[in-house]
Amino acid sequence: MDTPDSKNIDYRQGTVSAVDLHDAVRRETPLHPGERGTVGVSVLVISALILIFGGGHLFSTSNGFNSSIYISSHYVPEPRPSLSGAEETAAKAAWIDQWMSDGKKVYANCIACHQASGLGIAGQFPPLVGSEWVDGGTKRLGAILLHGANGPFKVAGQSYNQLMPAWSTLSDDKIAQVLTYIRREFGSFPEGEDGVVTTEMIKAARDEFSGQAAPYTEAELLAIPADAALSGARVDLQTGEPLP
Repeated sequence: MDTPDSKNIDYRQGTVSAVDLHDAVRRETPLHPGERGTVGVSVLVISALILIFGGGHLFSTSNGFNSSIYISSHYVPEPRPSLSGAEETAAKAAWIDQWMSDGKKVYANCIACHQASGLGIAGQFPPLVGSEWVDGGTKRLGAILLHGANGPFKVAGQSYNQLMPAWSTLSDDKIAQVLTYIRREFGSFPEGEDGVVTTEMIKAARDEFSGQAAPYTEAELLAIPADAALSGARVDLQTGEPLP
């Protein structure tokens, strides 16, 4: 059976004196039961000063943690940065570019007959390119879009006998946009002619042609002067605002 001394290597080897061990223990400052020692007075004083001066500084500068401490009377905020530059691009884009872009989307309804190229389908659906109905005044074209046209009628010297349906269910904006797109994309205008149709013009056309119950015949369309324009002011192509 092992004795306590046999488990202690120092005792077993005889390298440590029991008297020296006892003397070393007596030299240590004993701890009172339940305590961990004492803290110096200087440490307590320094800690107290830090708390007092730190708290006072925080109280004097925080203004009750009110947000006004971050905004002075002459503060002018910087403009919000654009993450993609889209806002700046939109601000610089001309009104006519957006009007044409929207008109192209509406024209998707017309592609099946008139084709994306505006050349139509020979013998079946008339072209828009080189068409006197497109290059002429806006009144005939507005009448056709609002009430349709029933053949036979000629386009660029070629006879067609189809029914052009009315698109009066579209909003005034959409009709104006698609007419603008057709005229500027497929028409051939003299220099300086913008070919724009506005919402105001289509609103006026609805009133003017409200008595038309059936699609127009060629004779009825020809009764409208070729250069007749829809009522409404022309607009600034950059801003879309009416010109004086």
